[in-house]
This record gives sequence, structure tokens and C-alpha cells, in this order.
Amino acid sequence: MEEILRKQASKPDGGFVSPSWLMAARPEKMKPLNEAVEAVVRALGIDEAAVVRRKVFLEFTDDDVARLRTLHEALQTRTPDFVDAFYTHLLSHEETRRFIPDAQFLDHLKHTQAIYFSSLTAGDYGQDYIHHRLRVGVAHQRVGLAPEWYLGAYSKYLAGLFPEIWQRLGEDPTAFMATCQALIKIVLLDMGLAIDTYIQADQQTILTLKEYADIVFANIPDGLVVLSSNLTVLSANRAFLKRFELTEEAAHGSYLLDVIAADGLRGRALEVLATGIAQHDVPFSMGLADGSERIPMSVTLTGIHLAEEEEEEARLLLIVEDLAEEEKLRATALESERRFRDLAETAHDGIIMTDPEGKIAYFNQAAERMFGYRRNQALERPIETVLPEPLSSQLDEGLQRRLVWETQGHRRDGTMFMVEGSSSFFKGTEGSFITYVLRDLTERKQFEHQLMHLAHHDSLTNLPNRKFFRERLGISLNEAALNGEQLAVLFLDLDRFKLINDTLGHTVGDKLLLLVAERLAGCFRRGDVLARLGDDMLARLGGDEFVVMLRGLSEMQDAALVAQKIQDALAQPFQLEEHEVFASASIGIALYPSDAIDADSLIRCADGAMYQAKEQGLGYQFYRPELEQLSPERLTLENSLRKALERDELLLHYQPKVDLASGAVIGLEALLRWAHPTKGMIPPDQFIPLAEETGLIVPIGEWVLRTACLQIRDWQQQGVLLPVAVNLSARQFRHLSTTSETGRGGHLAKRPEHGLVETIERVLEETGIDPSWLELEITESILMQSLSMAANVLQALSAKGMRIFIDDFGTGYSSLSYLKRLPIDTIKIDKSFVGDITTDQDDAAIVAAIIAMAHSLRLKVVAEGVETQEQFDFLLERGCDAMQGYFYSKPLPAEEIPLLGQKAHKFNSGLPSLKF
Repeated sequence: MEEILRKQASKPDGGFVSPSWLMAARPEKMKPLNEAVEAVVRALGIDEAAVVRRKVFLEFTDDDVARLRTLHEALQTRTPDFVDAFYTHLLSHEETRRFIPDAQFLDHLKHTQAIYFSSLTAGDYGQDYIHHRLRVGVAHQRVGLAPEWYLGAYSKYLAGLFPEIWQRLGEDPTAFMATCQALIKIVLLDMGLAIDTYIQADQQTILTLKEYADIVFANIPDGLVVLSSNLTVLSANRAFLKRFELTEEAAHGSYLLDVIAADGLRGRALEVLATGIAQHDVPFSMGLADGSERIPMSVTLTGIHLAEEEEEEARLLLIVEDLAEEEKLRATALESERRFRDLAETAHDGIIMTDPEGKIAYFNQAAERMFGYRRNQALERPIETVLPEPLSSQLDEGLQRRLVWETQGHRRDGTMFMVEGSSSFFKGTEGSFITYVLRDLTERKQFEHQLMHLAHHDSLTNLPNRKFFRERLGISLNEAALNGEQLAVLFLDLDRFKLINDTLGHTVGDKLLLLVAERLAGCFRRGDVLARLGDDMLARLGGDEFVVMLRGLSEMQDAALVAQKIQDALAQPFQLEEHEVFASASIGIALYPSDAIDADSLIRCADGAMYQAKEQGLGYQFYRPELEQLSPERLTLENSLRKALERDELLLHYQPKVDLASGAVIGLEALLRWAHPTKGMIPPDQFIPLAEETGLIVPIGEWVLRTACLQIRDWQQQGVLLPVAVNLSARQFRHLSTTSETGRGGHLAKRPEHGLVETIERVLEETGIDPSWLELEITESILMQSLSMAANVLQALSAKGMRIFIDDFGTGYSSLSYLKRLPIDTIKIDKSFVGDITTDQDDAAIVAAIIAMAHSLRLKVVAEGVETQEQFDFLLERGCDAMQGYFYSKPLPAEEIPLLGQKAHKFNSGLPSLKF
């Protein structure tokens, strides 16, 4: 804001020509900015020693300076969006927008503001820095920016900067915490200087206005004439001479009535000389003796003596007041007083004046708001009514020094609050009058509390943040060590949150985080998310990560019960606007003292356990030491997988499905393989769960779909006519289906560029494949995550001619209800049941029951994992429709599929010849 003053045209003497709205009712030219700053420095005594004392009180050390310099270097890569966002916020409020006149000036302000923000962390906080901060404070006060908006800008600055710091230092919580503390200290030092500047500037304004009013009242232009006893003019003041257009030579020594004509004046004058009794405000019509014009005047006649001796000649004093001028002067005085009161009434600070008896004689509007008294209620009351300890005794009357102090204010409703005040006095004819300039510290204290809260809490959920959690965990660990207690840390990471955030938008994602925080809060004792010391504590570390501290555990199973409680709480759907969303969480659990004994290690162990839970789909997982060795391998594998698609390292093998009754190959299942350039062929169970977790399964899944369709086309050109089944993963199904589900009531909105149905349609159209040659396999778990959504999607796919298979049947919900509701063509019995059907009666019974149930619902059945003749015979006897497994063929490269016809004749001489 200093730039707003700087923008005004400079006078030759170095002063500023202020805008008209700032100059209104101001009695004199404003001091140049540098001179005003020097005056503030002198008045407040802000020398180098005073600055050092302030830094010591804030505990602002050389270590803090070093941290800020480190932060300064890190922030050099910060994007200009930070300052742009800051000024977008300022422009959204009328109170700050009015100080930015045009776009050109806005660009200039952005540049200077960036320099200002940069200097906060530059590490140079000497006298030049202090004087620059005072200049900023004076400039803001001069242009009329209220302190609440000035301080609010600091809040916006910090709110925007903390995430920047976290982004750069989040991997080191200790450095992040110390850097934030150092930043808050230097900001508080800046704010203290700015607030001091506001107070001093307001006090100087009041003093200037008072001096101005004294000048106006002291110079009322009454005419004064001193006469001798024979009415000869001895002297006349300038106002008298000017009023009657006389020269001093013409008036001095002349008989008054030879100069001035005024009927009855001679008699009145002689009467006063004779009696010695003054006569006041006697009206006369007066004018020049040789002129005809007469003007109404009011004259006071009083005798005066220049010495006490009786023989001293009596003299007469005439005080001549032009009644017309009096009216003008009265209007001028009233206007001056009005201007003074208007300025005082618009001051941000409370202004109270007391008379010599200590009673309130003036009480401005800010004081009314501050103390709750109306003006007429406060006048004539003792100052102790509002200031129980006004500190007036500290005033040095000899020096007329203004003191700044803090005390308690007393509101009309009986509440007490902290007040910062200054006192000054002046002596009048009736005694000493004291002026108090007061500032309510409630807002500043609240702002300091907000800064502290902001430093310790997450701005979105209002939960404790990583710094606060780390501090309390450290304290709780010390107490647990003293009391011999167990303690657990649960590390939570939401599943699929990035998918939801990217698909439905960040606003919906933030809403989901808020709802998740509320449900998590309800899972703990007393639900006290603010975590009073000694209680369980819930915090948000950032993004979709939450962490829980559990104290006083009797056994490790207690932590498992809480983890399950969290899973149950999150199992219910979240209603986000028109979307129904499911959000599960993977939870890692680490225990004190068995897993770690310090806060950072305990959090790290819980984090590692969480990743293991996510990879294995376990829901929650206790920490195991061997997890430490998995993390680097997992990271390496993930990085390689991200590059596998673009490096053409992925490929498809195809396993035949054979009709049990006829021996014919009736279809193929496309199975994903990864040929790593150094590790060779990586098993699917090692990389597919990782692809699912990281979201890479979505682009990989579309690649599988397109590659399979292209292969179908190639085989058909060779005369091989076989349908191919492609597996849809849970992550792929949720992602592509969620992007379609934009309508209410589970209906799918038509968005050609998104959605599972549209993606498959597009691939079929681009490859020229009829939908009847494509089969889709999904698991039961996919269906049960959102049955209504799955029904809509599968109905649409089935209507286009694609057959739907339920893969791994028997390992999930195995519910007859969804089999009836959904357009399912075939179910596939999981190989875990097929493997022991000839030796395990339970598995044999389950398989037989599945076959019978499926046929009763008019569904086909395919048995997976068939490896022996005995298994083949069992399935054939029970009426199973088809089989798939190594008994006939392992998954084969695409080029070997046309050769299956040759293998069919060698398969089993007891069966009909296998054919396509």
C-alpha cells in the first residue's frame, strides 16, 4: 500500500500531493513519508536495542534466521501464482479493492509485494528492514487501510505459504515445524511494528487536530481600540483598522468620533469612565465619520489602568465585534469543531477525554463500541468506570509526555478485556485535561490465537496437523514410558481418493475428506478430535492421509478393534452432491514399545504397514520388521511398471476354454504378462495388484482391451474364429464407471469421451470387431462395491452383444440376488475349489452345487484350473459346460493359437475331436 502514496505526484519540497478523498477535512499538509517514519522512530524509541529486545521476547534466534534463509532459497522456485492468488483475494473485498485503481498499478503492486514477501525470509533483519516495515505501516495508515484488513492480509499470506513450506519440507517434520515457527516469529515482529505505527499515527493526528482547533479559537478577529479619558485613540489593532479601512496614522491621536460615527457611543464611554463599571455587548450602528455606510456592531466598553497609582489617567478599552463577521466566524468555528469531531469519530481507536475532576468529558463512537456505553451514558462518569486502572498517575506533566501501556477495560456488561492505551494531557484555565487513546486488543489476541491454531491444525478439516500430532505423540510416549503403558499409531490412507478427486473434482474431493474426518472422529473415545492431552488423538497429515494415536491399550487386539471400527464406519456410502461414493481405507498399525520407541519411527512403521495393507488388500495390517525390506523393492517395481507400457514390455498370452462335452475350443481368455528387460517374466500376482493400487491398471486395461481386439481381427483374417475374454479389474471398472455416473438415481449420463461402455464401444469401432466376439470377465467384489451402478453398466454392455462372465465365483459373496438381477451369461468356478474336488468332499460338494445352481438359473459354467484327467471326468459327470487349465493348455503366445487344431486331435482319444 505504500505504493499508493508513492504513485501520487511529488511536490518540489519532497512532500506528496494526496488524493482528494484522503485530504478531506485535513488541517495541514501531511509530512513527507520519510519524515513521518523518523518521527515514529523517535516517539516510540525504536532503536537497535529496542529491536533486539523485541526479538529476544519473540525468541527469534540466529537459528531462526538460518531457517528462514534456507526457506528463502527454497521459495525462489515458487510460481507467480502465489502472488496472483494473494491479489485475487484482495480484489474480492471492497475494503481492499478500492486501493487498487487500475490494472497497470495492480501489476506494479504485485512486483513490489513479491519483493516485500521475499524480504520476510531473506534473513536480513537489521535497522534498514525495521525502517522499511515502519514505512509500510505509515503508508497503510495514511491511505486509510483499517488494521483488520492489514492483519487479514498477513493471514492470507501465511495460509498460502504454509502449504508451500510443506511441499518443500514435508519429508522432514522437524524442519517443517521449526521453519513455520521462525516464519510466525518474524511475521509477529512485522505486525508489532505495523500496529505501533498505527497507534503513533493516530495519536499524532489527534494532537495535530487539537493544535489546529486552538489556533482557530485563539485568532477570532475582534477589533480592539484603546482610548484616553478624552476619547482620543491611543492604539487600535489590525482587525479594527482593517474593518474600517483606516491607517494607523489616521487613527492614532485622533478623537474617536472624528474617525468613527456611532450614535450614543460617546455617552456610554463617558459613563464607563465615570463609574468604572464595564458595559458588555452594547449594540451600535457604526461606520466612518465621513461616510454614510453603517454596520451593526457589538461593543464591549471597559476601563483599564496601566498602573496602580491613583493619579494614572484612566483609559478605555473598546472591543468591537462585527456582528456579520461574528456570524461568519461562528460558522467557521462550528465547522472546524465539526471537522475535528468527524475525524475523531471516525478514528479506529477509542478516544476518551476527562476533565480536571477525572470525569469523562468526551467519548467517541469507537469508545462506544468498545465499552458498550452510549455517549450520554458515559459522560460525567469517573474514568474508572471503563478503565479501573487508567494509569493517569504515570503522566509526566512537566514534559507532557504520552505513555503507552496495557491495562484491562471494563465493558458495560461486566466483561473485562485487554486494552492498549496512551495518555496525554493539556492544561486549561480550569485545570488539567487528560486524553486517552485506546485500542481493543481482543482482535489482536484472537489473530495471534488464529495464527497459533493455523500452525497446528489442518485448514480443511480443522483436525490437528502433522506438527501438532508429532508434538503430542512425543509427549504421550514420554508419559507411556513413565507409566509402563502401551500405545498405538494407526496410519490411514484412503483407497481410490485420487480417482475420486480427479473424476469428480477437487471440491467434491474436499467434501469427501470432511465427511471422512467426521466419521473418523466418531470412532474414538469421547469423539474429542482436538485431542486433549492424555486422550486418543486424530490428525490429518495431508492429502488423504490420516493418523490416529491410541493410548492405554491393554493388548494389541484393542488397536485391531479400532481399525475394524474405522473400516465399518467407512463402509457406508458417502453422498457427495448427486454422487454416491464408497471410500475405504488401508490402515497400518505400529505399537509402542514393541515396534518403535520414538515418534518419527513409530509413524514411519505405521506408514510401512499401511502400504502392505494396501498392496495385499487386507484392510489393516500390523507392522512387521520385514516390511522395511519391501519398500525399496516395491518402489523400484512401481517405477519400472510405469515405464513398461511405453517400452512395449507388456504382452498378452491366451488360454483356451474347452467345451467338456464336445472337446471343442470355444474361446480364449487374454492374460497379461510382463517381460521385464532384466528380471525376465514377472508373475502377474506381483505386478497386477501394484498396478491396481497406483491406478496404472486403467491405461494398462485399455491397452489390453485394444490389443485383444486387434488380435481377434488378425486371427479372423487367418480363419480362426474364437471369442476372447478380457478381465476388467476393480480399479478399472470403478474409474471408468464413475466417470459415466453423473446423473441422479444411478443413471448414466451420456459422455462419449468417458465411461466403460463408451471406451469399449470406441475400441470395437476403431478395430472393426463385432461385439459378439468380445467377452468380459469381472469378479464378484466389483459387483458388490456398487451393485446399482454395475447393473446399469453391464446391461448396456450386454445389450450391445457382449457376454458377461463372473470370474473366481465362490470366493466372494456368491449371492443369488445379483445373479438374478444382472445380465450374466457364464460363471467361472475358482481353481481353489477345482484343485481338490477328487480328494476333498467339501470342495466336491461346493462345485457340484455351483453347477446345479447355475444351470437352474440358465447360466453356463466354466471350471478354472483343471489339471488332471480325474478332475476332467468329475466335471464332465456333473454336467459342467466347459473347462480351462493346464490339462488342455497353458496360456499361449498369440502366434501359437492357430496351431491348437493340431493339438486337439492328440488331446484325448476318448473324446470327440477337439475343434474350433
